[in-house]
Amino acid sequence: MTDLHSELPNITPEKLTMMKIRAGGFEQDLLSEPGTPSRERGSMAFGHSSDARSSSVTRRTSRALSGSSRRNSFMASHRISASKELTSGAEGKFFALMDLMSTASREASSLKESFSRIIAERDALFREREELLARVEEITETVEIKEREHSSHGHEAEERKRQVEKLLVELSVALAAVAEHKKHVGDRDRQLEQIRLELVDLQGTLSHTHGEHNKIRAELEALFLKFKAAEHDRDHAREDALKHHGDLRNLLREHTDLKSKYFDTNTKFETSRKDVVMLQERILAWELERDELLHAKDRLNEDHKRLRLRADDTARELLELTERHDRVQRDFHKSKEILRIAEDARDEYHHTIDVLRRELKVKSLGWEEADQRVGEITLQHEHIKREVVSLREKLLFVETERNDLRDRAERSREELRVVVIERDQLRDDVHDGGLKIADGHRRTQVLEEALRLAELAIVEHKSDIHSLNSRIAVHVRDDDEHRSRHGHLTTELAALGERLLIFQADNRALTDARDRAHRDLESWRSKYDEVTETMTEYQDGSGELEFEIESMRTLLHEVREEKEVAISARHAADRERDAMYAKYEEKCREMERFIEESAANSLAASRSANKSSFSRTVTHSSSGQQNSGHSHGHNGGFSSP
Repeated sequence: MTDLHSELPNITPEKLTMMKIRAGGFEQDLLSEPGTPSRERGSMAFGHSSDARSSSVTRRTSRALSGSSRRNSFMASHRISASKELTSGAEGKFFALMDLMSTASREASSLKESFSRIIAERDALFREREELLARVEEITETVEIKEREHSSHGHEAEERKRQVEKLLVELSVALAAVAEHKKHVGDRDRQLEQIRLELVDLQGTLSHTHGEHNKIRAELEALFLKFKAAEHDRDHAREDALKHHGDLRNLLREHTDLKSKYFDTNTKFETSRKDVVMLQERILAWELERDELLHAKDRLNEDHKRLRLRADDTARELLELTERHDRVQRDFHKSKEILRIAEDARDEYHHTIDVLRRELKVKSLGWEEADQRVGEITLQHEHIKREVVSLREKLLFVETERNDLRDRAERSREELRVVVIERDQLRDDVHDGGLKIADGHRRTQVLEEALRLAELAIVEHKSDIHSLNSRIAVHVRDDDEHRSRHGHLTTELAALGERLLIFQADNRALTDARDRAHRDLESWRSKYDEVTETMTEYQDGSGELEFEIESMRTLLHEVREEKEVAISARHAADRERDAMYAKYEEKCREMERFIEESAANSLAASRSANKSSFSRTVTHSSSGQQNSGHSHGHNGGFSSP
């Protein structure tokens, strides 16, 4: 032994122990948890004694449990913060919804006041009612379509949830498989410890295993090159698919925008055409009412002129009577002999004058009443004009409110289109997340395949080691024969030490690949949690949409009730208008009867006046003859003496 040590001064027992410690540290690094530094573990293994290796498994399990507990606590805190954010967002949306409900109630009260003011324009209101019914049917159709879409989205969400549950089950199975693999790796660790102790004496037969190792490494590198090429092709195809998907999304968005613009322009054209027809009908109705009022005004003016002519006739008759009275007075002054007859005639004339004065007073009162009625009719005409102006203002107010409602409907339609676009984007994001999860599954399958190949290589190494153990027994029996070849074996031992370092570097690369795989697994888990959070947010958004749909239904119900109230108020206004028309017609008939009666009275009075004048002339002539006879008698009596 001293000769051998003197022949190989480079290899000392201290160097051999250092090589053993490095090999042990490498094995511990190979079987450590991801994310822990290998150098610290090597230094700890170098500092600890060999009897502490049995407790390394318990420490690793405790570290794994502490890491899992930290991850669980972090996930719980993250969930709590996410739930707080979601509750705060839900509260903000609830307050916004309460503000929306308050504004909707105020708008409903204003609509009630405006509907209570509407009294006339029955035909226009009928047309507006038909338009509102058509709009309500359109809104109900859109709501039903949204409900169907929401139900379909709910089914899709349930399917996605089932897929996620399947993925969770698969992940749990994969974690169990990883735990079993860790257990197998621990068993293999212990076996490798025994093999490593035996490899110190095995130095001559490692050339064959080294060649096989190089062959396996070349095959593994070829597989890695193929895998990288496949990943490159996969990434290129994914980029092309994403680009085409983005183009398709843009085209669909443009198509929906064009469709919404087409529907908006079509609805605006239809509403403008209906408004033009309605305005033409209103103008025709107003022109008819204006013609009727002008005709009534002309008729009343003609009646007034006729009454004035009659008053002038009566005034002329009065002047004629006064002239006759003057002539009679002159005749009375000229002839004292016929004083009694003149006084009688005067009394009769006074009586007729009183009668005519009374008739003149009655006619003047009738003229005043006619003037008052004409004034009342003109006041009614002015009142009707003011009502027409107020109705026009009300119609303008109603039209502005209708335009506001139309703008609100357009804004709600635009918001609905934005929600549909966001829903499509979320659907596409969920689809992309599913593709990423599938890609992660494929990567895990590739890693499992690589791990299976490594296990097969380890099994082959175990078989080789078993054969080497048998050869070791043979070599132990032939130890004396190989003493002469010790120098050659020491040189081969140095070469094997270098190869062992290369093997350790390869094992470190494998551990780094395993750590990367674990990090990828953690990233996919975080992405999976984000996908689940987005799905929960999407479900919360669907619940908010359902609540908004219910609020829209309540608003539609209130609008229908207000529409019924407006219809009843319109019927009451129609009844009042019919009653006013009936009263107006009765007044017109009374006016006509009064005019006819006054005309008949004037005719009868003129006829009676003509008859009385004729009788007075006859009596006047007969009485004049008698008086002349008496006067002759008196003269004869005076002249006789």
